[in-house]
Amino acid sequence: MGTLIQRAIERGKRDPGLLYLVLAFVAVVALYAPTLCRGTVNYDDPWLYRDNTLLHHPSWAGVVTVFTDLDSPQRFQLSPEYLPIRDLSVMTDFAIWGEHYGGFHLTSLLIYLAAIAIWFAALTELGISRPIAGLALLLWAIHPSHAESVAWLAERKGLLGMFWSGTCAFGYARYRAGRSAWWLVLAVTGGVFAVWSKAIAAFAVAALGPLELALPERRVSWKRSVVGIGAIAVATGLSYIPVVVLALQWSIVGSDNAVLPASRFASVVGVHGFYMRLAAGTLANAVSYPIATFGPSIGDLVIGALGFAALGAAVVRGSPAVRAGAVVWLFGWLPVGHLLLPLQMVFVADRYLLIPTLGFALLIAVGLSAIQRPRLRLFAISCVVVAFGMRTVVAQASWATNEELWQRAIASNPQDGSAWAMYLEALGEDSRPDLQRAVIAEALAHSRLPRIVLHAALLELADGNRAQGEALMREAASHGEPRAMANLANLLAEDRDLDEALRWARYATTASPSYANGHRIRGKVARLAGRGDEAGRAFERAYLLEPDVAVNRFNLALSRFDAGKLGDARTLLESIVADPAVGDRARALLAAIRRRSG
Repeated sequence: MGTLIQRAIERGKRDPGLLYLVLAFVAVVALYAPTLCRGTVNYDDPWLYRDNTLLHHPSWAGVVTVFTDLDSPQRFQLSPEYLPIRDLSVMTDFAIWGEHYGGFHLTSLLIYLAAIAIWFAALTELGISRPIAGLALLLWAIHPSHAESVAWLAERKGLLGMFWSGTCAFGYARYRAGRSAWWLVLAVTGGVFAVWSKAIAAFAVAALGPLELALPERRVSWKRSVVGIGAIAVATGLSYIPVVVLALQWSIVGSDNAVLPASRFASVVGVHGFYMRLAAGTLANAVSYPIATFGPSIGDLVIGALGFAALGAAVVRGSPAVRAGAVVWLFGWLPVGHLLLPLQMVFVADRYLLIPTLGFALLIAVGLSAIQRPRLRLFAISCVVVAFGMRTVVAQASWATNEELWQRAIASNPQDGSAWAMYLEALGEDSRPDLQRAVIAEALAHSRLPRIVLHAALLELADGNRAQGEALMREAASHGEPRAMANLANLLAEDRDLDEALRWARYATTASPSYANGHRIRGKVARLAGRGDEAGRAFERAYLLEPDVAVNRFNLALSRFDAGKLGDARTLLESIVADPAVGDRARALLAAIRRRSG
């Protein structure tokens, strides 16, 4: 054993880059091991994992749907983003792990480790020295902002995007250095798969252009470089077409009319300053920050402006490694900095730093490596590693449960009504009405968000306060909350006010076409109102959105029975006769079918 340790020490002295890489692997496994015992959280995980029946059952038809379906109820299940590589990875997880979500977390961890390895290979192949590349990847691997990407299953797409963009960079670097054309094939494949993993990964691929200028040492000819960059650009550009179609269709990105908490200029500069502070580890990590509510602070604006100036100087006058770090930071920031397009769904997020922090880590690695005294250099590196590691422990721990996740969010940004609403949903899952009541009161003191009012309405109804509950439900529905619209329709239907109930049910399905319960309630109300055709369409849409839910099969069978399509109704009912919730009704309706048929 002593001999092996001695050999490892000697190898580390000869190749410190490899030593840093090994330390990165060890640190990542240690930091994220707790995630292997976890399940999902109520932040996007349910629709992608628990409710996405298309991915639960791997099949060739499912693969075709993932790649080709851009507008159908099944697309609603997959999300409004075209991410077939992400979806295939989830489908593969279900094939391997079933519903053991600890295995899903293991997959995410392995992808993260693979991304670390491939980017180390890519940076060194592009011309960054192994010690600097290794140190950069160590710092990148343990950066606290990455906890959101590694510990949150729904952000698998970011990890895949980093891995495949690194694969593209590695393949291109080898091709431009004189290797065979097969390396260019790998690069092109990596570029396309990066885009189809997460759209903004395309900017890591696009950074290869300026990196070609920043790191010319291993270029064998301009012809190879131009051919390589051109092939990657054409392939990734074409692969972006379905991504853009869905992004515009679902308003993931918007025009200059998008609602921002500050002017466009202040948003661009201030968000840059905010991300620089987040990259430096000076902010406690959360899924909500005050900047999203109030806009950038003066400090954010100052830091952002100074940061742009420093990065510009680095690009113009820095060493090759410094120029490379500045380029990666800037290209990673571009799609999330509100300069090109104002993002409409999330103003800032930790996960948006996955690419920029690679450039940041490279810049820090260059600075630390420039310390001449070995002991002082080792001390400085150790301080940064320990500081980042401690922050990462806290950051990943906040993803352990729904309550911890949203408690951290409202502590970070108490004015975020959506965070309060998600916290209330977490408490509701744990059946804690006493705590819910106290939290609702506090939440309403900060925000009158319709989703919070919806929770207040549900709590009043559960307590038997029908008048108060209906008034609150109407308030939430009137302010655009689809679930409140559907619930209000249900309440009005109970009062036999079917005309108004049907109006609210229609509003609910128009406002949220992927909300299956809205379609169920619309079908129920329409049937009560004697509108059989509308009821049938609503029940069918709910079934298409959630084909494995027994009540959807029963409702569709009921509408088929009403329409005289007894064979279709029988087939649906026979599949749910053993269901504990609707089995009795299914058997009763089957008996009615036999009587009508006989």
